[in-house]
Amino acid sequence: MALYFLVLDRLSFQEEILPGLVESWRKRSFAPCKAICAKVLTRAKDFADRYYIVGETLLAQIGKGLPFDRLFWQHLAGELLWYSAVDIPELQTSPDTLARLLAPQPENWANTPREALPPILQAHHGSRDLRIGNTFYRPEQAGWNDPSDVVRLAAYLNSVHPETWQAVDLSCVPEIPGEEREEELAYLRDWFPPLQELYAQAAQRDQVIVCEILE
Repeated sequence: MALYFLVLDRLSFQEEILPGLVESWRKRSFAPCKAICAKVLTRAKDFADRYYIVGETLLAQIGKGLPFDRLFWQHLAGELLWYSAVDIPELQTSPDTLARLLAPQPENWANTPREALPPILQAHHGSRDLRIGNTFYRPEQAGWNDPSDVVRLAAYLNSVHPETWQAVDLSCVPEIPGEEREEELAYLRDWFPPLQELYAQAAQRDQVIVCEILE
């Protein structure tokens, strides 16, 4: 599984993408999404060319009058999120290990609501489910952080000092052998600053962050 951070402009996300999808679901028609699909289509084509994606996007098919279908609607939501993203940084991170370092309580975080997760996990998985009207978009795999969450988590991440971490701090992670702890710490220290920068920039630019897991 891979974790992706989709950085989106707040106004586009909250005033175009979400309302269009909500109306589409309510009316059981893709017509309310035509305007935003047309707006994002050029970016989608560039994305497909860059990553050698073959096949016509749903965005393009909506403009041709594709009939409404619930499964297509969910796929369209995914395309709008991905192709509207102003940035999808390639971050290498280990949220479970970081949670052991920064929130070492013996909790089963997998069964915890997003709003009750420790900040380090909210930064990776979102502070809230991605709700589109009365429907949830991939509730087990996708969450998001609104502008207030982004500002809060940016401040939290800025308060963390990876240089103070010690190998002994990973003794609570039995799957990492003692002789590998220094290497794991070096890996975490290398990739923590890009995570801090991601949230710091998003906070400055009034952006939202969607966190999505893909298999």
